[in-house]
Amino acid sequence: MLKGKELQVPVKDVKLMLEVGCVYRYAGRFREARDIFQGVRAMLPTHEVADLALAGVSMDEGKLDEAEAYCRHALELNRVSAAAYAQLAEIQLLKNNSAGARQSLQKSMEISPSGPAATLSRTLLRLTSMIVPKS
Repeated sequence: MLKGKELQVPVKDVKLMLEVGCVYRYAGRFREARDIFQGVRAMLPTHEVADLALAGVSMDEGKLDEAEAYCRHALELNRVSAAAYAQLAEIQLLKNNSAGARQSLQKSMEISPSGPAATLSRTLLRLTSMIVPKS
């Protein structure tokens, strides 16, 4: 069944797929994780969750430009995703862009000062304050 661009898939099935994808990711089986997350993305093309999962896989593979592209696509889908801004900041830190990371973290905390991404954002923001800018 199609509703707009999305398939009508039971939420429990999507959650299970995401969990299995995470198990593959944490086991270092990136191809399988990527395949599952791309399947979720095909089923839910207007939600950012699969893009964030794919960004995580790309980060694990050391493909930081690709990971950043997934995060930016997630933000196109949901401009108020605190998780997407926090994950983008993590990538920016890995790419030595502490100024960009600070902006992303501040945006994440503006959106959700006490949500699930807030703890990560606060921790990463403290980390950025310890980084000395390169001259």
